[in-house]
Amino acid sequence: MIFVSLGTMDMPFVRMAKAVDELAATIDDEVVVQTGHTHYDYQYAKAFDFCTKDEMLNYIANANILILQGGWGAISEAMEQRKRIVVIPRQEGAEHIHDQFQLIRKLDSMGCIIGVFDERKLPEAIEEARHFDFKLINKGNAEALIRKKLAEWF
Repeated sequence: MIFVSLGTMDMPFVRMAKAVDELAATIDDEVVVQTGHTHYDYQYAKAFDFCTKDEMLNYIANANILILQGGWGAISEAMEQRKRIVVIPRQEGAEHIHDQFQLIRKLDSMGCIIGVFDERKLPEAIEEARHFDFKLINKGNAEALIRKKLAEWF
């Protein structure tokens, strides 16, 4: 199963929703999407708006691959569960109030996630994720590692 989270930001992320649904049409994996405030008529993926934190953690635990937006919450939870993570960052202004690209580029360069900066490349990123040697972070250390790296950058 591939679990997708568009997050809880009150700005829509239709660009990612469309890319995920198009992906779901071309693969055998079940694709389950937490849509948040993004309204999109899914044809191939299964979708729901919101869930509890425990339900979210259960989806993360049961997924083979995660496709996430660039918010730190779900990314850190997934990293702590040692999951294969593909991230499409939201664009500042149209899809979020701040830039998600900088953090996602850095996590991608560290090998912790696969960043997708052009949603048309999502199918290739999923295939890469199936075989990618992700740099795994021990449970509880994800946030400390990122804080350390952020301190080095700035």
